[in-house]
Formats: sequence, C-alpha cells, structure tokens
Amino acid sequence: MDRITDNDNPLSGKSTDERIVMSLEDTYPEHTFSAINSFDNDKGEGFFSDEKGIKFRVHNLIYNNTYHFGCEDDYLATILNEQNYISQASDIATKYGYALAYDEENEIVSIQYAEDFQQTDDFSYYSKMVYEILNVVETPTVVDPDTEFSTGEVNYYSRPCMGTLLCDITYHTSKTSVRISFEDKDLSEEQIQAKFKEEYQWLKETQE
Repeated sequence: MDRITDNDNPLSGKSTDERIVMSLEDTYPEHTFSAINSFDNDKGEGFFSDEKGIKFRVHNLIYNNTYHFGCEDDYLATILNEQNYISQASDIATKYGYALAYDEENEIVSIQYAEDFQQTDDFSYYSKMVYEILNVVETPTVVDPDTEFSTGEVNYYSRPCMGTLLCDITYHTSKTSVRISFEDKDLSEEQIQAKFKEEYQWLKETQE
C-alpha cells in the first residue's frame, strides 16, 4: 500500500470544526455549513448551521485522528422534527397495522410487527407503508456515509441521526432488520419490496 502523504490527505491540517463541515457537506451535498459554537471536547458537542440559518447539534466524535474522522449530526433530525415526522410516521404505520417505535435517547426509528403477525414473502403492503413514511416529509438530499474505517486509508463522515428506518423481517422464530434510509426515498415501492424479499430469503435460507 502506498503511503498517504499530507498532500493526499484532506484531513491534514484541519481543525475539528473544519472536519465536521467537510463531513456534513459530503452527507448533505446540496448544502453548506459553518460552525456557530465550536465543538467542545469536554461537552462532547458543537453547534453548526446551514446556509439558511438552521441550527443543529453535532456530537459523538467516533474518531478524530490523522486518517479517520467520524461524528453524528442532528441536521436531518432537526428538519424532521420541525415537520412532526415521528407523529406522522406513527400514524402511517398504525394505518397499515404496524407500530412505530422511537428510541429518543439514541434517535433510532423502527417499524415493528404486532405480536400475532404472520410474516409471508409478500412485502407489497410493507413496502407501500415504508414508501409513504419516507415521503411524508420534505428532506434534504442525503448521502449515506461510509462508516467503515481501514488502516492507512482516509475516511471521514457525519452520520445523520434519525436517518434510517429499521424494518423488522421475521421467518419462524428468527428476526432481522432491514435498514432503509432517507437516501432511499427516491426508490419505488417495488425497489423497496425487493430489499425486503432479499433479506427474507437470506433469513429463510439460514433456517433451512
């Protein structure tokens, strides 16, 4: 592997705030960002703003070294909360006979089955619900960050909190979750359905 020099490393010489801005602008490519209150390592957070003045928190620095930088941001979550996303998404899930769960501490949204639900390989109803949930609010373009780090390779990202739906898939007594993100909101119902079918088939094969 060729050695990475400072000239090849976009993180080289960058402050934490500059690294955060770089990461945000990769995740939300239609927007520009600036620091309002610099990241405070003691508090574990900083406050940033987009070009329209939307203020939000950045937190949970996962890595901050020569080659790797990772953090989490509440930019998307702030926009979603302004539109009552959780309430609207919950109403849609209920309409389809499912339940939406929101882990407020970790900002994780998931779709769960009723206890007596019997899973089949027909996900048309499920995918229709998820499509409606993804499109019930207006969101910026989101690019899912690559959160995998490799030694000697440069990677930096900001992960959007509330940026995904965890969708339960079951087969007999086994269960897994399919991760659907706001990057997927332009997918058709059929494309979302294909994601569910692929995961269901994998789960089925592991049990046979």
